Amino acid sequence: MAVIEDPEMSNPTPTEDQPLLPSDPSDDWRPGHGFLWIQFAIMSNVFLSGFDGTITASTYAIISSEFNAANTASWLTTSYLITSTAFQPLYGRFSDILGRRACFFTATITFLFGCLGCAVAKDILFLNLMRALTGVGGGGLMTMATIVNSDLIPFRRRGMYQAVQNGSYGFGAICGASFGGAIVDSIGWRWCFLVQVPVSLMVLVLGHFVLKFPAKQQHEHDPAQQSQGIWQKIDLSGACLLVLALSAQLVGLSLGGNELPWSNLWVILSLVASVVFLALFVYVEANTKAVPLIPLKMLRGVLPVSTQIANVCVGMAAYAFLFTIPLLFQVILLDSPTKAGARLVIPSLATPLGGLISGVVMSRWGKLAWLVRTGAGLMFIGNLLVTLLRFDDSQWKYFAYIIPANLGQGIVYPGILFTFLAAFDHSDHAVSASTVYLIRSLGTVWGVAITSAIIQNTLSSGLAEALSEIPDKWKVQFLPRTTMRINIVIDEIRHSVSAIHDLPPDTQMAVRLVYYRGIRLSFGASASFGFIATFAALFTRGKGLERAAGG
Repeated sequence: MAVIEDPEMSNPTPTEDQPLLPSDPSDDWRPGHGFLWIQFAIMSNVFLSGFDGTITASTYAIISSEFNAANTASWLTTSYLITSTAFQPLYGRFSDILGRRACFFTATITFLFGCLGCAVAKDILFLNLMRALTGVGGGGLMTMATIVNSDLIPFRRRGMYQAVQNGSYGFGAICGASFGGAIVDSIGWRWCFLVQVPVSLMVLVLGHFVLKFPAKQQHEHDPAQQSQGIWQKIDLSGACLLVLALSAQLVGLSLGGNELPWSNLWVILSLVASVVFLALFVYVEANTKAVPLIPLKMLRGVLPVSTQIANVCVGMAAYAFLFTIPLLFQVILLDSPTKAGARLVIPSLATPLGGLISGVVMSRWGKLAWLVRTGAGLMFIGNLLVTLLRFDDSQWKYFAYIIPANLGQGIVYPGILFTFLAAFDHSDHAVSASTVYLIRSLGTVWGVAITSAIIQNTLSSGLAEALSEIPDKWKVQFLPRTTMRINIVIDEIRHSVSAIHDLPPDTQMAVRLVYYRGIRLSFGASASFGFIATFAALFTRGKGLERAAGG
């Protein structure tokens, strides 16, 4: 017997066939039949979300170098993040209209095919396109897990379940960081994407049997009118404008000072176009008759604004940190991908530990605002510590200095999510959750783009000076009499990280010092993002999980 749910109603009446829907907010709530299998299915997707993020972060330098495109390596990450950012809130809207089950399968299947495409890519363009397709699905993995649990679990009881979700994400991140380098060094980087396919297939099979959500009520109208009504509720124009704005912005940031001077017309036009598209996006969000990607009414007042400023800045700091750390190990310390990944394993354990701490604190004491402040503060301290690392520093510092930022990330993410959710009724939780993920994802895109631009601009300006001082003996042997040859070597170094290993010792040291300067500036920018997040967190106020689901 199916449960009939009116699209305008947020809480359908459960039957014996659907004992888990909706959540019973009373204190005697107990998980229903099949609850653990549902959690296993959605947490497997959350695991994949964490795994995919860190396995790319720890191997992007090697992958891009194989395609002779290390100077545009940020696109491996940002192409995923752009589509993930734009589609995350759409899953919230689609799931309200078409149902949770359909959106869960859409996200999982799209992610699966994206991973397969990455594994068979023959050039960097196709690989980036497949990463973008993976992002379309990846944007729904974490979002749908949060939305499903919002339906199943009373708001006041979700603290520990959110901690489990954070732990699943953190465990995936640990596996990606630790196994990514080993996979690259042993059987090749393509298997980094192929190993995710069996997990996605398992999730699809399990989800087919355990995800039994109520069907949406179908009004007795013409099917064409029904379809037209559904599409009118979805802000596709806003999503397209957001993708165009972020893409244009990243084109300008990746070209400026890297392939072309900042004064070049194409760079200027790209950045201007991104501003225009963002302005149009805000206009559409304010005037659309559909459900907007970012409901501007949710961003009125000190609490939501300060929470989202902290949210976007922790996203910038987290991914700027994640993007730069593997480069530090592989270029400055000359680690192999396996060793670079192994360095991230123990510090990465701090992320699920932070999630566990956050879940316990939320469940027992509330204190949401303090979680946001503590987590953001730890991210600022962690990024500041790695900025202070010297070129040749004590080995223990490369381990210990990474921990605070990871611990802070585990604490602040659920703190921000529940601080924002607690400000709205349960009927708005799907929209408000996807809004949190969207704004945070905007930060991740900007964080990667800005730090990548800093590093590439530093290389572009610093390598020529560094190589001009190479010994005459090496210059005669490898660069006979022409500046053009120096430019060729500079171009090769910027396009392939592995080229550093082929340089003579003196020249290699000079190149590594230039990289170190760029990496340190990148961490400095990331620390500034953390500082802004910490300052904004001072203005947050959390109502705690004792707040009833309805208000």
